[in-house]
Amino acid sequence: MANYAIMRIEKRKLPSVGRINKHHERLKEEYKSNPDIDRGRTGTNYHIIAPSLPYRDAVLARIEQAGARRRKDSVVLQDCFVGGTPDWLKAKSQEEQREYFSHAYQFFEDNFGKENIISAVVHMDEATPHMHLCFVPITAKGRLSSKDIIGGPQGLVKWQDRFYEHMRQRYPDLSRGLPQKQTRRKHVPPYMFKLTAELYKHYDEICQAINSIGAFNNGRKKEEAIALLGRYAPEMTQLKAQVASTDKQIADLERELAYVTEGRATAWQANQNYKQELEEANYKLYQLNREQKRLAEIISRIPPELLAQLTKSEREARKIQERGNDR
Repeated sequence: MANYAIMRIEKRKLPSVGRINKHHERLKEEYKSNPDIDRGRTGTNYHIIAPSLPYRDAVLARIEQAGARRRKDSVVLQDCFVGGTPDWLKAKSQEEQREYFSHAYQFFEDNFGKENIISAVVHMDEATPHMHLCFVPITAKGRLSSKDIIGGPQGLVKWQDRFYEHMRQRYPDLSRGLPQKQTRRKHVPPYMFKLTAELYKHYDEICQAINSIGAFNNGRKKEEAIALLGRYAPEMTQLKAQVASTDKQIADLERELAYVTEGRATAWQANQNYKQELEEANYKLYQLNREQKRLAEIISRIPPELLAQLTKSEREARKIQERGNDR
């Protein structure tokens, strides 16, 4: 089985920086959207570069220090993820894992400048160790420009190639992950798996609540059931929309797998690693799709107007809570 070095870079505008800060630095008390986080292990997380200020303040300070201009819609942060094949990475000792992430960090310092990096934190409290690194996209001439630094989707693929070459110097057994552009398929966002897993944990509880909101049950039990459903209403609304997306993903993967199996693949697609990657992705999607549809079936029993009302109320309540936490 091939072992991959994984690196992704996302663009962030100023309004989202606070949310990124809370996630990366584990500033929230609970993470309903990410059941993989084990708060009992959060103390084992560590920094390669610790932030000297909250991310938003650090970003604005670096932009001012560079004398760069910032528009209202500017990309102000490059949010980077570094990981590896789970079994390969978890087989290493903690010291070897530290060496892996330190070597990965050096790539960002060498290419994007230590002065622009505001944080590099390794999360040990999820299923697989990984690093989140954030830097402000300041050019050598002092301009704030994600486009100049990263260069769009094609530029990102080139940076991923360079990252792989950097990692392979220390770890020659690593393979280059297949670029999304060359595989011709879209990756399923991790939040889809996490959202479904979180709802699925409460499947029996949700079923019981739905049964308790029947027309012949108008007392306290019904009120409690509605309150419970309200807590999960935004996620249930999201899930209903996601089933069609995973249906399409499965169909796309099956077509791609048939294309490879029938011997009509390109050189990139013809290797055994790619076929194995497709089969593994297809299996995971089937599992996700099956759980989604089981959840969607019980969610369909909630009156649509009630679900819409509960979703709106819960989203408003969460916004108020978020604003309170920011103070």
